Amino acid sequence: MNQQERLIEILKLLETEPFLKQETLANHFDISKDTARRDILKLVEQDLVERVNGGIQLPIIKQQIENYKNRVVTKSAEKKAIAELARPFILEKQTIWLDVSTTVETISAKPFSSHPLIVTNSIDNAVSFSKNGNDIYLLGGYFQAKSHLLKGPMVIKELMNFNFDIAFIGASGISDDGIFFDELDDISLHQQLREQAKQVVLLIDSSKLNRTTAFKINFDSIDTLITNEPLPENLKQVIQEQPINLIHP
Repeated sequence: MNQQERLIEILKLLETEPFLKQETLANHFDISKDTARRDILKLVEQDLVERVNGGIQLPIIKQQIENYKNRVVTKSAEKKAIAELARPFILEKQTIWLDVSTTVETISAKPFSSHPLIVTNSIDNAVSFSKNGNDIYLLGGYFQAKSHLLKGPMVIKELMNFNFDIAFIGASGISDDGIFFDELDDISLHQQLREQAKQVVLLIDSSKLNRTTAFKINFDSIDTLITNEPLPENLKQVIQEQPINLIHP
């Protein structure tokens, strides 16, 4: 096996092994430690791996992107079901907010005939919806690699310039105590969306029902809840007490 073949094989190994030592490579390919070291240097020079603690791993940004892609694939049937229930809300030439959410992104699977103006802070939403020929405003801020989003005070400031007909949002969880998010910045963003949107629609799959985190907004922040299966009784009772339109298959 020549060096090029070994380099390809090393990258394949790193798809399943998060970390490989120089000694591990030498034993795996039955080569000297010096040869293994030269292979590592070649991969590092090409920015294909990072050196850490006497070994190598895939670059952190690549791992984060792969993790995000895996989230898109996971529970894809449930997300598609939710997206199909959400699409009828989109009417001719509306201005629409799309949250950073793999479920929200699934709405882009089919082209729109209604020609909406789309606003988002999600790189993935912008790419997905642009393939259908939609006009898109991508709000500025600093880039958070793990979620492919732009965030910070600039996003909130720019958000205030829009009058949304509808805002499709995601969340990290929902319980009978409220709607939950992973980061404090998410709270100010969604509070501002409530001010800017005529209608706020929460899209959330069943894996997030009765899940809580550290940061919460109240139920009056949404008008409609769409999920892929009936709610648990505790959550169903609370939602029915609110002026919230509940939709599921």
